[in-house]
Amino acid sequence: MPSNDELLAQVQTLTSELDKRTRRHEKVEPYFETSGGQTPIPAAVSAAGLTNAYQQLMAMSEMPWGKVIVNSKLDRLEVTGIQSETKAVDDAVWGVWQDEAMDLESRLAHSSTLLDGRAHALVWPRDGRPRISLDDATQMVVQYEEGSRRRRVAALRRWKDGAQSYATLYRPEAIYKYVAPRIHSTVPRPIWERRDVPGESWPLDNPFGVVPVVELAVNRRLKPGSFAHARGEFEDVTGLIDRINLITFVSLVVAIWLGFPLRGVIGDKIMRDDDGNQIPPFESRPDSVVQFENPEAKLVELKAADRSNLSVYPELTELAASTATPRHYFPIEGAIANVSEPTIRAFEGAMHATVNGSHKPSLGEGWEEVLRLSGLMFEQPVELSPRASLQWADHESRSLGERADAALKLSQAGLPWQGVADLALNLGQDQISRYAAEQAGTAFGELLREAQTPIPVANGAVPAG
Repeated sequence: MPSNDELLAQVQTLTSELDKRTRRHEKVEPYFETSGGQTPIPAAVSAAGLTNAYQQLMAMSEMPWGKVIVNSKLDRLEVTGIQSETKAVDDAVWGVWQDEAMDLESRLAHSSTLLDGRAHALVWPRDGRPRISLDDATQMVVQYEEGSRRRRVAALRRWKDGAQSYATLYRPEAIYKYVAPRIHSTVPRPIWERRDVPGESWPLDNPFGVVPVVELAVNRRLKPGSFAHARGEFEDVTGLIDRINLITFVSLVVAIWLGFPLRGVIGDKIMRDDDGNQIPPFESRPDSVVQFENPEAKLVELKAADRSNLSVYPELTELAASTATPRHYFPIEGAIANVSEPTIRAFEGAMHATVNGSHKPSLGEGWEEVLRLSGLMFEQPVELSPRASLQWADHESRSLGERADAALKLSQAGLPWQGVADLALNLGQDQISRYAAEQAGTAFGELLREAQTPIPVANGAVPAG
C-alpha cells in the first residue's frame, strides 16, 4: 500500500498533466463549435487592432471547419460487434455494450477523441453488472508505465461542483477519493484532502487488480514518458484555419466598403454649410437630373473591388489534403456538377485509408480492453481473449449491386453465409444473430412439419414401431 505522500504526489502529477490537456482543448474547441462571434481571432487581426471589427463581421460568417473535419471521419466509425474464439463470451460482453447504450455513447466518445486525440472509458460494477461511463480529455487522465501505451499505472478523474474540486485516483490495488475544499492564497494549487463517502471504505478496494479506466486514442506517436501522445484531427492545422478565417474577414471588409462602384466629382468647388460641413455637389436619385455649374467638372467612377482575389478555395484544398478530409466536404467554387462515382471515391480514398488503417485499429484496441474489463466484472466472470477483434461497419462507397455481386462470389467460393454477411453485406453482429435465429426457427419448423406428416402405408402393411 503506497503512503499518503506518494498518493498525493501522484495526484499532483496527474492533475498537472490534466491542466495541460485542458489548455490544449480550450485552444482547439472553438474551431470545432463556435457561437456568438467567438471565432478564434488570428494573431494578425489582434496585431492590427481590428479585433472588434473581426468579431462583428465573423459573427455573420461562423464556420466551424474543425467540425467538418471531425464529422467526416466520425460517420465512418460505427462499431457492430466483437469476435473471438468463444461465441458465448462474445455474446456476454456484447450484451454489456447494448445494455449501456454504447451504440450512441461510443459515437460521443469517438467525437471527443477526434477533437482532442483521446477520450476515456471507466468500467466499474454496479448492481451486479459492469457499467461503462465516458469522460473527455479535460476530466480524465491515464498514466502508463514508462514507454508503454498499454500497461496502466493509474488514472485520475477530476471535476468541480461549485467552489469545491473533487478527484478520484484509480490504481490497481484500490480507489482513492479526494476533495479540495479550499485554495490557500499562498498555494496556487488545490490542497487535496481525503474524501469519505458514507457507507464506503477508504480506500475502496479494487478486487480486479487493474486500473479500470481505458484511454481511447488516435494519432499516436512513439514518444518517451508515462503519458502517451495523442493528437486531434485538426490540432496541428489551426494556423491554416486562421488563415482561412483571415481571408474571409478581409473579403467581408471588401464586400462592405469596396463592394460597390465609387463615384466622384473632379474640378468642382467643394461647398460647405454655415458650420463648415461639406455639402455634396449633387444628390443622385433615379428621378433626378444631375447638373454641374462648373463646365470643367468631371464625373468619374472607380470600379468595385474584385472579391475573387480573396478566394479561400485554395486554402480549403490545402486543409482537405492535410487532414485527409474529402475535398467535396468543403465549399467548392462553382459547386459540384457531373462528378462521377470514381471521382468521389478518389476524393474519399485518403479518409478511408486513415480511418481503416489508423483509427479503427487504435480505437478497436481500446474498446476491446473496455469489453475485457466488463467480462471480469460479471458475478460469474468471463475472459475475453486477447485475440478478440472489434467489428466495424464498412462505410466505403459501394452500391448495393456491387455488394450483392461480391456476396455471390464469396458464397460460391464456399465462405459461410455469416462471413458473407460480414464482409460483403456489412451486417453487424446483432443482425447476423437475428438472421441466424430466424434461420434456425425455419429449420425447426421444417422438422415439425415433417414429423406431423403421416407416413404413407403400402398394401395395408402396418408401419414398424
